Amino acid sequence: MDDFEGSSILVADDDRVVRRIVVAKLYGLGYEVTEVEDGREALDLLEDGEIPDLLITDSNMPRMSGLQLVRAIRDSKSTDLVKLPIIMLTARQSERDVIEGLETGLDDYVIKPFSPDELAARVRTALWRSNRSSSA
Repeated sequence: MDDFEGSSILVADDDRVVRRIVVAKLYGLGYEVTEVEDGREALDLLEDGEIPDLLITDSNMPRMSGLQLVRAIRDSKSTDLVKLPIIMLTARQSERDVIEGLETGLDDYVIKPFSPDELAARVRTALWRSNRSSSA
């Protein structure tokens, strides 16, 4: 897999501790990480044209949930936004929740509590897949 150091990642999670863990892990691997506290804040950034290489979002957040955020992104008029790889980081783990997330347009689903190393591997995989499809 290619080296994606320097790739930009947006992390949307209302839990400051989770954000700190994710940001520390990804920043330590050389990613440029931006963090926001909820889906509305994430969507505002994205709609302002600040489109990262990958989005990691929680499902349960105030103002706009992760699934609402994913739907808004997938329904966007911006082709760059529509193609944005998205990983959901969530405590919701029923089969129904996972299926709903994937059908909404998630690229991957990571269940809390999570291993930062596993999340980093899933980030690399999502970036690799996205890079491969955009250069095809």
